[in-house]
Amino acid sequence: MHERREAIFKYIEQQGEVTLAGLCGEFSNWSSMTIRRDLAALAAERRIILTKGGARMLPQRYGLDEAVYTERELHNSDAKIRIARTAATLITRGKGIFLDAGSTVMELARRMPDCDLAVVTNALNIALELATSKTKPSVVMLGGTLSRKTIAVADPMVMSRLEQINIDTAFMCTSGYDEKVGFSVGTELDAMLKRAVISRARRVVMLVDSSKFGMVLPFSFASLEDVDVLVSDAALPGRGSSKCKFKLAV
Repeated sequence: MHERREAIFKYIEQQGEVTLAGLCGEFSNWSSMTIRRDLAALAAERRIILTKGGARMLPQRYGLDEAVYTERELHNSDAKIRIARTAATLITRGKGIFLDAGSTVMELARRMPDCDLAVVTNALNIALELATSKTKPSVVMLGGTLSRKTIAVADPMVMSRLEQINIDTAFMCTSGYDEKVGFSVGTELDAMLKRAVISRARRVVMLVDSSKFGMVLPFSFASLEDVDVLVSDAALPGRGSSKCKFKLAV
């Protein structure tokens, strides 16, 4: 079994991305069910990423964990700026909003209007951005243990605080989106926090650039049905008949 999985991994490594049909053709002595199980096992070990109909190598920037914030901020930056500009038009003065931790939401914080708002965030850098560049929004910073990778707080203490906060619109981000598993992130605590925020929000706006499409990380926190508006720089694969409204950032 180990030799079989290593052979499959080496083939994917050589090709970059493969289909199940291609693997079955290359390894005709093994059944498609066996190959499916091996792909699932390799994905669970964070060695590959499952895609619709196949698999591909884990991008170098992720390694065995999500990249640090500074690396993510530079990746696909033009798309993130366009997404942020579009998302800023969805902010209504006088409301309470949540700003998730992430480089795309950071761009939103830079470009959002300077108006009367109650802003809740778990991201230290976003709270500092608002405190230094805006004069009118009030900022509530959720406390807890700070992650150096995300520059944000995500621990069980935050959950109880969220139970006391009402959110009109939550601007969320994700590390990956796949039609089958939905939106996913690299740690369980991040997923728990995002689920808690989504459950408290009247409206959920998801900001996701197209480089995240097809990415599957260990912990799912929402499906497309949990999102009211999705803002992206490209059409979302597998939207189907979802009620989620789609805004293309151009």
